[in-house]
Amino acid sequence: MAEGTNPILQYQEQAISTMSRGELLVRLFDEELKNLKYASILFRRGNLEAGKRCTAKCKDILNYLCAILDDRYSISADLRKVYAYFIGEIIKAGISHDADALDRIAPAIRDYRETWARAERLSRMQNKGKGESRSV
Repeated sequence: MAEGTNPILQYQEQAISTMSRGELLVRLFDEELKNLKYASILFRRGNLEAGKRCTAKCKDILNYLCAILDDRYSISADLRKVYAYFIGEIIKAGISHDADALDRIAPAIRDYRETWARAERLSRMQNKGKGESRSV
């Protein structure tokens, strides 16, 4: 079956294309957490190359999150520092294959994910009250 006609891929593409920016942001954090978990497991099992691939995905996601920050908002500078810290910790953990280091930063990243999820829900509720369909 050709890639363009795969119904699962079509569904995934449609689901992503209809998400709000806030929902997409939360989805990125979900991917970040998933890859942190997998990297940790893989490092513990000695599968270093696969673990490095997962940490590379984590770095890519965080670099993207840095790139999309809007500097018109003062919080963007603080978020950029936090994301840079996470990237640095992931790089160190990837070099040393330190699963514990990945496990230590996962709760903080989970907290950011939850914060963005709450902001998205709040925005959706506020927009619903205004009769608008826009989101974060």
